[in-house]
Amino acid sequence: MRLSLAALMAATLVGCAMGPDYQRPEMPTPGVWRTPEPDAAAMADMANLAWWKSFGDSRLDALVQQALENNRDIRIAVGRVREYAARADLAKAQALPEVTARGSSTRDKLSEERQVPLASRTPVNSAAYEIQAQVSWELDLWGRVRRTNEAYIADLMATDEDRRAITLTVVSNVVSTYVQLLALDRELALLQKDVANRQEVARLAEVRQTGGAGTLLQVMQARAAAEEAAAAIPAKEREIAAAENALSILLGSNPSAVGRGRSLAQLTPPPVPQGLPASVLEQRPDVRMAEQNLRAANARIGVAKAEFFPTISLTGLFGYASTDLSRFITEKALFGSVGSQLVFKVFDGGRNDASVRAAEAVQVLHVEAYRRAVQNALMETEDALVYHQKTMEREQALGRQMKAVASLAELARKRYQGGQGTLFEVLDAERQLTAAERLKLDAQRDEHLSLVLIYKALGGGWKVAAPDVLDSVATSPASSPMN
Repeated sequence: MRLSLAALMAATLVGCAMGPDYQRPEMPTPGVWRTPEPDAAAMADMANLAWWKSFGDSRLDALVQQALENNRDIRIAVGRVREYAARADLAKAQALPEVTARGSSTRDKLSEERQVPLASRTPVNSAAYEIQAQVSWELDLWGRVRRTNEAYIADLMATDEDRRAITLTVVSNVVSTYVQLLALDRELALLQKDVANRQEVARLAEVRQTGGAGTLLQVMQARAAAEEAAAAIPAKEREIAAAENALSILLGSNPSAVGRGRSLAQLTPPPVPQGLPASVLEQRPDVRMAEQNLRAANARIGVAKAEFFPTISLTGLFGYASTDLSRFITEKALFGSVGSQLVFKVFDGGRNDASVRAAEAVQVLHVEAYRRAVQNALMETEDALVYHQKTMEREQALGRQMKAVASLAELARKRYQGGQGTLFEVLDAERQLTAAERLKLDAQRDEHLSLVLIYKALGGGWKVAAPDVLDSVATSPASSPMN
């Protein structure tokens, strides 16, 4: 028996695992980006970079930290990681023996009034005591348990990558919403300035009418233009309130007003990071998640193939039993047994074969999903780089336009005050100036938003505030997502 046990244990140690070992699919990637940034900073360690702090707004930093701590989507994702960590521990435990213990104590009294009398000297009262331990251990000769463990750990790592993707999305949304809120504040200020300018034009029209140089029609036109501008203010205030409410939800709090730090013009744009396409694929949580899903599907092929082979288990039973408590723990009271069990499916109607084909089909699907994630990552990064470059060019052109329109508005007002121009020229110049200022503001806002998109596309900052729920999981090939 000892030789048999030793042989079985040796077979377990050298047993092969069914199914293919994981290999990352071949996926050609470009060596450089299609739209390189000429003034881009080298990407050092994007994964741990709190890039939003580069904006130089302490209020924004506090809002991001609040979102990392209280956002409901992040909390749900962390809870899901903990769930899959428990499942991985459950799968890991299948490789260990299972030991159960049972104890019992009974006292019996026999009836002395039976139809058949008790035999002579038969005790009427008796007792029985028993304690036993049972051991069961499945020998993983074909790697079913190992492949199952590998699949569950890959599931766990994929779930954690999903949490990191959600974290990155939440951080990006907080920064984007805050930038848009600052832009809305500036738009409201421009509207209020526009109303004040038009009211001043209306006052000048009234002065000219009083002096006989203007008409009542011009006065009414100027007043109508001022009221038109004033009517846009409540709508803009509604947009600000909606943006504050959306930001509050991202922060994990009820809808409420949100304090600001710097103005949009005072924000310091972070440097444009520049990394090679291959480094982006190493950092993007969605790409890493797709690879972990592929790894899990690959391992489950081995699980399905292992079902074709018999299951071998070792069992053991040991304990003590006695009718006398004083002789309970003695050699004579000891009992036990050792055995082995082999279970083999003789006929299953093709179930195992169908399971293998299904697992292989799922693995092929995840190969394509991984390649799609890679291409999507490259596309999003390229789009973000193009967006930023063209936004900068647009902002420069709009800056020159605004200077020209500002000079035009000033000239039109001076001509009107001197009696050389018309009210229509003044109002038209004011409208052009307001439109140019808003376009310049939009470009400035888009510049900041494009940087947020770049950092999000490059997978920056997604390791911030990572939970420690993975510490209990044993190290395995699946624990290193990009190996």
